[in-house]
Amino acid sequence: MNSSTTNPIYSFIQSIPFLTNIIKKGGIRLKWVTAVSALMVIVISIISFLLITISEHALIKANDKLCQTIAHTISSSESFLTAEKRALKRSMILQDIVKGLSKTGIEGFVYAAVYDLNGVLAEKKYTYAAHTNAKLHGKYFSKDLVKQFASLNTTVKERIELTIDSSQTWCYRYRIPFEFFKSKVGIIEIVFTEDAILGPVHKARLLMLIIAAILLSASIYAAMRIARQMVQPLVQLTTGVIKVKDGDLTTRIDVTTHDEIGILTEEFNTMIDHLREKLKMQKFVSESTISMIHEKRDDELDLGGTNKNMAFLFSDIRGFTAMSEKLPPEQVVSILNEYLDLQAAIIKKHGGDIDKFVGDEIMAVFEDKTKADTAVEAAVDIIESIQKLNKQREKAGAVTITVGIGIHMGDVVHGRMGSKDRMDFTSIGDAVNLAARLCSHADAQTIIVSQEIITNLSKKKFKGKKLGPIKVKGKEQPIPIFQITGKA
Repeated sequence: MNSSTTNPIYSFIQSIPFLTNIIKKGGIRLKWVTAVSALMVIVISIISFLLITISEHALIKANDKLCQTIAHTISSSESFLTAEKRALKRSMILQDIVKGLSKTGIEGFVYAAVYDLNGVLAEKKYTYAAHTNAKLHGKYFSKDLVKQFASLNTTVKERIELTIDSSQTWCYRYRIPFEFFKSKVGIIEIVFTEDAILGPVHKARLLMLIIAAILLSASIYAAMRIARQMVQPLVQLTTGVIKVKDGDLTTRIDVTTHDEIGILTEEFNTMIDHLREKLKMQKFVSESTISMIHEKRDDELDLGGTNKNMAFLFSDIRGFTAMSEKLPPEQVVSILNEYLDLQAAIIKKHGGDIDKFVGDEIMAVFEDKTKADTAVEAAVDIIESIQKLNKQREKAGAVTITVGIGIHMGDVVHGRMGSKDRMDFTSIGDAVNLAARLCSHADAQTIIVSQEIITNLSKKKFKGKKLGPIKVKGKEQPIPIFQITGKA
């Protein structure tokens, strides 16, 4: 089963062509930048949240303490209030204290008020004993407040919305019991704007956003640089793979990292070296051998063969021994390779396969339906091509070479011969031996074929003549032979 079909994320992305194209174009670089950016956003968000939350709590706690201090300042006038017997005078003392608070310039201070609950702090109970707004001093407060104050025995903090300068403003209101000789006689109310309390937090939040944007931009830039460094070797590897697929085995990639990508690059270069070695080794084996290896698994490469009807062409250079005695070995090899290369190209052009080179001799195999025709066509082309090459070499004053060719066809055993550790993919049988014998009887620039070849040739395609039968080793009766002199 294809693993991609079981991956829900892959299947989801694959179902959206637009998203698939974006990810393919962005590749690993896009994934890396996205992952790093997401991680940075998460980390920055968590840190910012913690810092802002801690700061907010600290500032609110500090404001709570400030309100407690203000309330203590107001309630600490108890000694003055005790000395004054008249409630009106007490109210005036509290009014002066509250009015003084408004002049201190405390940021965010809205107002302070002292509510009288039983006529101890003011002339009349349920009136304002003091208020930052002097107009409210001595005025009655609402019955709702009376009900609220009745059950208020500890400090209460509330977040409320007030209209300040014609705009709605969020504030924190503190209500603290006013005790006179350990008896609750009133309520102290102090109000601060929320912006004044949490203003530094808001400024810090803005600063955090700016810093976060800078850090995020820097992290994205760094991620892109790192991703580029990571992806570049992969891009080079991809390019190298494409070149190898197209048959270019000269590709080599520089190793620029010491991580897994560097190891992969080294292995890629090693693979290319091995492929080049195998390509070179293929030149030393026949195409049929290569085809057989491709078709078989390792556990199927056992010794053995099958019966096949095939045509065999042997071409042997005449006078090679005499030439090799007169010329330096290097020159002999150069001349020999030139003529063998010419013949091999012609054999391949006609669909034949070079089974092996035996010194100055070529053994070629033809196994198509018209193998008799293709083998003889190849032989005629070899003779004609060597004649042309010899004319060119004679003009240049170079040594020339001639060949004799023998062709026969018949049933053989074709397969893997040898040992388990060293085998050859070739053909053995009487047909192979007879083709070799015919080659040895052929004169220079002569093609000798057997009766089987003549029988299977297309009519009126070649010119030739019948020769006298020859006696060959291993045969009791003389073998009829024919000479092919060219194409009809």
